[in-house]
Amino acid sequence: MTAETTPSVPSHTWRQSAAAAGRVVIARLRFILLLGAIVLLVAIWPTLRNYYDRLTLPTPANAAISSDTEYWCPMCPGVVSEWPTKCPVCHMSLIRRLKGEMTPLPDGVVARVQLSPYRVQLAGVRTSQVDYLPLTDEIVLAGLIEPDSPNGTTGARWILKADIVDRHAGWLQIGQVVELRCDGATSGRFTAQIVEIGQRGKTNARFLPVQMEVDDPRRELRNGMYAAGVVRLPLAQQPAQRRLMQEAWRDRSVMDFEGVASLLRSAIDQAALAQGFILTLPESAVIDTGKHQVVFVDRGNGMFDAVPVRLGPRCGANYSLLAGLEPGDHVVTAGALLLDAETRLNPSAAAAYFGAGNRFSSAPASSLSAEELQLIERQKICPVTEEPLGSMGAPARVVVDGRVVFVCCEGCTQALKKEPKKYLQKLPKP
Repeated sequence: MTAETTPSVPSHTWRQSAAAAGRVVIARLRFILLLGAIVLLVAIWPTLRNYYDRLTLPTPANAAISSDTEYWCPMCPGVVSEWPTKCPVCHMSLIRRLKGEMTPLPDGVVARVQLSPYRVQLAGVRTSQVDYLPLTDEIVLAGLIEPDSPNGTTGARWILKADIVDRHAGWLQIGQVVELRCDGATSGRFTAQIVEIGQRGKTNARFLPVQMEVDDPRRELRNGMYAAGVVRLPLAQQPAQRRLMQEAWRDRSVMDFEGVASLLRSAIDQAALAQGFILTLPESAVIDTGKHQVVFVDRGNGMFDAVPVRLGPRCGANYSLLAGLEPGDHVVTAGALLLDAETRLNPSAAAAYFGAGNRFSSAPASSLSAEELQLIERQKICPVTEEPLGSMGAPARVVVDGRVVFVCCEGCTQALKKEPKKYLQKLPKP
């Protein structure tokens, strides 16, 4: 009798059970895992893109681009770029500098501020062009009517005594006719003639007495009436104005080594003076600090330079301009006080320039030796830009073919080294 055999049932191990459970979990959570991977990829995408750009994009020559570096033009300081390129205004190669690094102010500039277009509009800044205009000075002759006769009887002639500033004494002449106005009389207008110009008094040396005879054919005037007249004289015809212009030309000639620019400017001024025109500056543009007169010049791109000026007499709403600006410069006529306050109250607006915090202070002492200063004085100009050395800060020293040459800025060194013969021929032989 044979024993019956029962079929064996397959047994499951614990490993198989764990694997089955894992597959179930992955099947249930695959959507959550996929969503997490997408979120992680989005989060690190900028880092991956930066690594990709570093490996694939070419690096510009001689460039060290970083968040602390910028490029600027020494001839057009308002041009600043994050990349090494050329200035769109003067086409010079931009110079690398650290952000916030101080830059020397150009000669003749005592402060500089650069504002955004929004702040310029908010300040209501308006500019006016420096130009040649016919200026007319006015001398007011006013006083009380007095009788011509000693006994005080009325007649057809009266006396009017007035005081004038001593600098106007040379502008009046004996016999000069003056139109008077007297509101207390019926007609209101009378003709007077200067009969005497007195000498400087002992008590008040700034004023001189002037006596006039007033015609009263209709016998309208009375003793003690107030009358006033205005004498208008072209400023271009005054000897004092010509003397001031000569002094200003002499000072410019001392500062200009070659004298060509000062001679050209003097010739233009003399030609305009012969036609009765004088270089003028609006009164509203002048800021008087007590020791200096300063105006803000618009250099473009929201940049304004504070420039000291030398002024002549004021005629109405304009000053006679002797030195400090050139014809065609645009000066701030509205909002100048706000710009001045900005440079004083907000030093960070102009902190990128030497001298911005302390006006009218001398430039930092140069580290050049006495021999190098003599070379600079002999060379006078930059061979690349042909600008005067020192116009853009301390000159840069370059050795080319064994010769020491100075250029106006670091941006000119590469051009000089690239084509030395082209630029060295512009300089005097050593």
